[in-house]
Amino acid sequence: MAKVENATLLFNLSQGRRDYETEHFNATRGQGAVWYKWNNWLTTRTGIAFADNTPVFARQDFRQDINLALLPKTLFTTGYRYTKYYDDVEVDAWQGGVSLYTGPVITSYRYTHYDSSDAGGSYSNMISVRLNDPRGTGYTQLWLSRGTGAYTYDWTPETRYGSMKSVSLQRIQPLTEQLNLGLTAGKVWYDTPTDDYNGLQLAAHLTWKF
Repeated sequence: MAKVENATLLFNLSQGRRDYETEHFNATRGQGAVWYKWNNWLTTRTGIAFADNTPVFARQDFRQDINLALLPKTLFTTGYRYTKYYDDVEVDAWQGGVSLYTGPVITSYRYTHYDSSDAGGSYSNMISVRLNDPRGTGYTQLWLSRGTGAYTYDWTPETRYGSMKSVSLQRIQPLTEQLNLGLTAGKVWYDTPTDDYNGLQLAAHLTWKF
């Protein structure tokens, strides 16, 4: 992480693992992001990431967020995200949300609409709670998400729909003044038209502040 005038630059390298029934997948992801403060009420975030072609991380990920601080201790967010997943599935996503800042706690809600290249539209609702450490830059964050999924099959011309829910917990622990360790554990449950299954994801990453 580095700060240049009104911009903050972040470079991140992550190692992840995903277990699905008897199969195990590992992957490495590199990502970068730029936060820019245009004025006291407008900031933007531009991010890009690349990863191995496995079901752990998205292969390609580009996002553009716009943040509006129009009310005290409140941040409104809107944005677009393009993602290419394992097996060349492409997803366009449009999202909007709001975050409330109350002392060391940040509570956020986000609604996202997805348009998948192979199955059409779906949506998700996500709530997150972040607790900042009393001292230092460390924090713990919890995500809860629930939404729909769209599926296509060779035996029917119609798109079928199911549901998805997930939980994820992340800890950002400063190791030195420049180096942070991030640990993430999550689980996702899928209810599809043909089967119900779940997946486990574990990830670790290091962030260096310049």
